[in-house]
Amino acid sequence: SALEPFTHVEAFFADRENRGLARLERCGIVAAFPRIADDIRSAVCGAYVLELIDTLTPERERHAPVFSLLLFFIGLLNGGGFREDLLRLFELRLFSLLGYQPQFLRCVACGESFQLQRQYKFSVQRGGIVCPACQDRMADLLPLSNGTIRIFQQAAALDVQILNRLVFSPAEHAESRQVFGRFLEYHMGRKPRSLAVMEQLA
Repeated sequence: SALEPFTHVEAFFADRENRGLARLERCGIVAAFPRIADDIRSAVCGAYVLELIDTLTPERERHAPVFSLLLFFIGLLNGGGFREDLLRLFELRLFSLLGYQPQFLRCVACGESFQLQRQYKFSVQRGGIVCPACQDRMADLLPLSNGTIRIFQQAAALDVQILNRLVFSPAEHAESRQVFGRFLEYHMGRKPRSLAVMEQLA
């Protein structure tokens, strides 16, 4: 039972020389999150979070901030009432910790600071917002409202423990899901499998 999905464990294992697999010696439960598996939407969101961690981080390399981020969001999922827009905030923090953080404070083409009275778009390849003056010189840009940009600016500055206070409007959620979905696929080289299941549920 210690190896059930969404279980925080302390595992002791022995490496096998010149083999990819390890021999599990013993495993103890540190914390269990049983409520996630009771709800299909929570389980799919949890699977998505775990897939991102598994795919984007190197195997067997310690990364305490990423692990802390994972535990925090798994705890939110277990608490019930989880909103899908919180996944965008998880993605944003994970991108930042792994060195892929999108640029929402200035144009990635000319470096001009963000201004509320201007209309920006998002470049997946350049990883950030593009001002109106630079948009004609760039291809494959995605629409992104200033309201969504401001949410991501706030999320980047807030402590992770209070990120769930940020709430997306339906339009902002739809925009951010499209933008981060394309951005994630660009860096992963494929669409996450669990994301396809999440879209079917929606």
